[in-house]
Amino acid sequence: PRPVTSKVSSYSNYYSKSSVRLSSDENQKQYNEGEVGKGPNWIEKSFPVETEEKINIKKVEDYNLGICGKDFQTGSLSKRMFDTITSRTSLEMSDEIKQAFVLYAMDFTSKEATRAALKQNGLDMVLQEEEEDQGMWGDIEAVRLYDTQTGEPLSKLYDSLEDAVEDWTPGQTFDFVVRQVPAKIRELSLDELVQALDPDGSLREEAKELRGVDSSPDEEALLSIFDDSPISSLEELASDCVRRTEETPREATDEKNAFTGLDSKGYRVINRSRLLRDSINQDGTENESTLMHVMNALVSHGVLIVDLTDGGTSYKNAEMMAKMWEATEDFFDKVSDAALASRLPGMTTVMEAGSHHAKVGYAEYDSGSMKFLETRRERKKGVLLPAEAKEVLGDDGRLALQSAFDIATQVGKDVIRIAVAASSVEHGAFLQNDGEESRDQKILASQAATLLANELVDDGKPLSSNLEIDSAEGDVSMSPHRLCRYADEGKGDGSSSREVFGAHTDSSFVTIVPVAAVSGLEVFDEEASKWYRPELKARAHWEAEQSSRGKDPSSLVEEITEGEPIPWHSRYLAIMPGEYLQLATRDEVPSAVHRVVAGKQESPRLSAPILLRGRPGTKFQTSRYLGGTLGSPLLEDADGLSLTEIHDKSQPASYQ
Repeated sequence: PRPVTSKVSSYSNYYSKSSVRLSSDENQKQYNEGEVGKGPNWIEKSFPVETEEKINIKKVEDYNLGICGKDFQTGSLSKRMFDTITSRTSLEMSDEIKQAFVLYAMDFTSKEATRAALKQNGLDMVLQEEEEDQGMWGDIEAVRLYDTQTGEPLSKLYDSLEDAVEDWTPGQTFDFVVRQVPAKIRELSLDELVQALDPDGSLREEAKELRGVDSSPDEEALLSIFDDSPISSLEELASDCVRRTEETPREATDEKNAFTGLDSKGYRVINRSRLLRDSINQDGTENESTLMHVMNALVSHGVLIVDLTDGGTSYKNAEMMAKMWEATEDFFDKVSDAALASRLPGMTTVMEAGSHHAKVGYAEYDSGSMKFLETRRERKKGVLLPAEAKEVLGDDGRLALQSAFDIATQVGKDVIRIAVAASSVEHGAFLQNDGEESRDQKILASQAATLLANELVDDGKPLSSNLEIDSAEGDVSMSPHRLCRYADEGKGDGSSSREVFGAHTDSSFVTIVPVAAVSGLEVFDEEASKWYRPELKARAHWEAEQSSRGKDPSSLVEEITEGEPIPWHSRYLAIMPGEYLQLATRDEVPSAVHRVVAGKQESPRLSAPILLRGRPGTKFQTSRYLGGTLGSPLLEDADGLSLTEIHDKSQPASYQ
């Protein structure tokens, strides 16, 4: 998942004054009087030019900035960064090593705060590879630490991070000045341009009225006035995902006040059997009702809820999911023993997957509020990695995870098939030369989408050796099965709930989240423009079904005629579209923006998501899977690339 920059407090306007050095003697006066900005937040060009100079949006120039640590949250960010570094190292923590980690965390925090400040002023930081290194991206001075008890700034100033770090601890807020940071004017996205042209929304309202009361949302109404250019490259796709993520609200609500969806079709639970390839029409076309249900859920609400039992008629898959949940609960009970947890490896790259992005291992973040075990499968033998996890999971737990992975992965591949086929038909990708829509194009679209799901999507199994496609894959799957534990642990600002895993989109075709006993997954509902908790919708579905059968749903356990009772949530999966599906559906299905929230009074939330990613060395052939690019610049940018190349090109510039 991509990290998301938190929305920060207001930043000062752009200033073009000459550079003013904040010396130790003058610093307090400068901060108070705002000689080069408002308070401690300011920005200027390192080398001012005459105002008559023509603006060049491609030109990279150096900037000086003053950063207020309170506004840009340098305390909390540095604590998360330091905890992440120390949780991943296997080195013995000598004082020298610890001090190096502390300095790195302070430098990284300063860079990210500067990046956010530049962005608020319409600029993008532009760094060469060697400039990404510690201390190379800008010259830092005038560092001021805050008192950890009172939260007030201290009087002492430091000339550099190296000096300040002697008295600083991760999590302690600090202000700083940084000079000669390379940046260029940021190119606005269409939505940002619309907001600039119509800040109060009056034009959108007018356009909506012209199109009628039952017209499209305000944004679409305004786009009828302005020409809307589609996403034309993988880089723009990455920017779109970041933009949509950053526009979501950060406030968290408790379970009682969470949005649980409506009773319309896209929110309703769909039976597993309806998604099967065997359930398509006899003539080889996708079932229209199923197709509409899937697309409505993914496009409008960002998630599809699937009932593995087909309404309580077949429990085999749900029973396997119940065993996975037992294994997950047992795992986190055991690793509460720090000695046992220490025997698990930290997050480690698995080069056998064919990509340096593949990791396995165990990590804890935010002082234990988040705990993760990242697992992957070895293709031919089915061995679960990391191997050390078997000591904690045991043979039964390992087999339960593998069975659950297979069940969930097949559901995910069926959803991918349906969405891609629907998009291809919508765009006429397989129409014959006569241009008339026919049954044949629907058949061809479904067949091609099936090939995509079987050949591009990494289900942890080896590709058939007789396939005539340009492909290569490592010995380990790119699709991770992650065990997670989220808890509030009494942190935060006193509110009843808080965001414990920030909003993001996934670099996957789909992300499959087995519905958890404790709700906390939230998906940003594009249609409702609010955070939606699909796990509460699934629970409401189960409770209504139990009540209709005269059973008491309060036990949250389902009795099975021939078998052991299972937890209610073992029946359900939540399927969210990822960035690769957004690409494969020609930007028709947006990748879901989602997050995890936790409540102070709630039990820890256990989760076991599966991110269905692509086979790294397999080529994205649009003619084979999508009927060609049809002139789409986005598909032309991706056509013929391997899934690894697509992943690298579709990351935000700061990540690359």
